Amino acid sequence: MRSFVKKSVLAIWGSFFVFNFSYANTEDGKKKKTESKTKASVSLLIVGGSPITNDFTKGGFKITSYLGVPPFKGTWEVIDDLTDEFNYTGKNAEFYKKWNDTYFNEWLGPGLTEWNPQNTNVIGGNLELKASRKTDTDKVYCGVISSKKQIKYPIYSEVKAKVANQVLSSNFWFLSPDDKREIDVLEIYGSDREDHKWFAARPSTNYHVFVRDNGNHILEDLNDQNHHTLPNDEPYREGWHRFGAHWIDPFTVDFYYDGKVVRKLRKEKVNDPEGLGMDRDSFLIIDLEDHDWRSNQGFFPTDEELSNPAKNKYLVDYVRTYRPTRSFRSQGGLIQNGSFDEPDLNQWYWNKKVKISADLNDNGGEVFSVNLAGTGAKIIQEVEVEKNTLYKLSYKVKGAGGKALVGVYTIDEEKVESNEGWTYETLSFNSENNKVIYVTAENISKTNILIDSFKLKKIK
Repeated sequence: MRSFVKKSVLAIWGSFFVFNFSYANTEDGKKKKTESKTKASVSLLIVGGSPITNDFTKGGFKITSYLGVPPFKGTWEVIDDLTDEFNYTGKNAEFYKKWNDTYFNEWLGPGLTEWNPQNTNVIGGNLELKASRKTDTDKVYCGVISSKKQIKYPIYSEVKAKVANQVLSSNFWFLSPDDKREIDVLEIYGSDREDHKWFAARPSTNYHVFVRDNGNHILEDLNDQNHHTLPNDEPYREGWHRFGAHWIDPFTVDFYYDGKVVRKLRKEKVNDPEGLGMDRDSFLIIDLEDHDWRSNQGFFPTDEELSNPAKNKYLVDYVRTYRPTRSFRSQGGLIQNGSFDEPDLNQWYWNKKVKISADLNDNGGEVFSVNLAGTGAKIIQEVEVEKNTLYKLSYKVKGAGGKALVGVYTIDEEKVESNEGWTYETLSFNSENNKVIYVTAENISKTNILIDSFKLKKIK
């Protein structure tokens, strides 16, 4: 719902003195100047002007590391089939639309692992992958999910996770359906055992090229494992961390931990007899598992460790997967960065109450949206236009019970009421005698308002 606001003008009131001069001839024939002054007042009516004051900053918005977004510049769209905020309870229809609670084929897992659907759940906004003992055996039931759809480069994918306090491995990885190409984004043994201090502080990234026989048995495992530490060798299990991979092409993968690049895999480091690299569609997998090279050395979980709820869970807050999309400049017409794909608010002026939202649930699937967080939160973009020309401004707003003032400064602005879902709005106007206009959006309520997808195009 919207209501229109009349044009605004900038009025300046002031006063000045009017000086009157007169000349008269003196007795010696010279002219003498006399003056008098009269106080007068005036009001100057100035149409237009700029709404940009010292309260605004242009671009340079700092994205905090916890937001969970691609940690480098680019324009992105969400791949919904491999993205989940886990903001629901239980493995409902929403879960099964995207995920299997098993491996993608009938394999039950490596070593002592036996993947079991009973060991996965969605609780408290997190995916929960649990480990437990298989009765009367050495086997360990472990949780796993695998994507129903496959994906390959170019993508960026990451999880925000709290790894399990176990000698088992907490993992996030990609594997091709022929079992020949693997990318490991995260593999960590997070146990607090005294002999696991080194392992718990060193998650690894890796690639694998598997050479297999006709029976799918591994003849060669070509790989290059790297380990990554926190300051002071802190164990990863003690906090939430982000683990991501920018899979650019078959021979280029950049690995990111907590928003910082920790490894750059390049062609010269990929040992592949076929010369193909990481070239094929793959499933996304998140799981707990035992590795036989470790359990054979005596590194296997005890019944006490497996029954301890503080130790037997690997938690995932979200998994988010993106692919690059077209430039923001082509999307918004004359508006630059109209969908805020550059979350530093490039080309926008913003004040201190403005925030960036990267929550895909809140944003209705948008990678980034501007959050006008409270009364007075405002963004402005200066746009060059043609004089006396018709234009159409479009955008969308979201936020239950919110109100915003959106439009073109001094020309046409509208009061917009926002709802729980995205509401699409348009505004047509004449640029009049202006070569430059200011597109503005301001929160005039106490409720946070999301705004996105600005476009400005000439009406032909």
